[in-house]
Amino acid sequence: MQAERYVRSGSYIGEQLKTDLNSIKGLVIAVFAGLLLMFLGFRALPVESTPLLAKVMCLLSLSIAAGGVGAYLGRNIQSLIAAIGLFILAIVGMFVVRAAGGGYLAVGLLMGWSTIFGMMIGPFLSYAISEEGPGIVIQSLTGTTAVMMITGIVAMTSGINFSALGPILLIGVLGLVVVGLVGMFVRFSRTVNIVYSIFGIVIFSGLFLFKFFRLSQSENTWEAAVAHAMSIYVTFVNFFISLLQLLLAVKKR
Repeated sequence: MQAERYVRSGSYIGEQLKTDLNSIKGLVIAVFAGLLLMFLGFRALPVESTPLLAKVMCLLSLSIAAGGVGAYLGRNIQSLIAAIGLFILAIVGMFVVRAAGGGYLAVGLLMGWSTIFGMMIGPFLSYAISEEGPGIVIQSLTGTTAVMMITGIVAMTSGINFSALGPILLIGVLGLVVVGLVGMFVRFSRTVNIVYSIFGIVIFSGLFLFKFFRLSQSENTWEAAVAHAMSIYVTFVNFFISLLQLLLAVKKR
């Protein structure tokens, strides 16, 4: 099964990843420190003086960074029980973060939840790196960031109402989930994997449009910023995975 291959490969390159990441530990700490200082600077200002988009992108950047740490921590996860436990924590965590409001506690919970979410994809990232090297992950991350920025600009400046996409995208996501569950037990062909990944990219691109449009219509509060950052983070991670799956399938001999 494909899922088993992803999990087994995690331990294969665990030590190599540890060595590589230790070499850039200072850079990682510096990035985190810069993002935290930016967040604290925003919090020190009156709420109205900072645009909602700036708040959301600051929190989203922190979430992505925390997710990267989580992916590293979860790179060697091999237990199905542990994977299920992380999934349950991630689902429950979504409600906990939303219920916490927009204060410092909510932001701290958001970072913890993002780390857990990142741990869920750690074994898959390890597999991808073992197959094609770290470059393929960087390509996927770059592509995801570019698509998010482009769709965000379109959604917030075009004047088009993207709210009608909601029901269509929900059906598409449900379809992805069903096929993904089947893929855990059935080996798909290379062609099916490519089609599935492209479909995922289309669906999550639509979700970027939908979510950034909703952001443009939202009230400028820290509570709204936390909620939007969490929502966009989920789409970011899923688009990243779909693009990474596509690159792996295309490169596969």
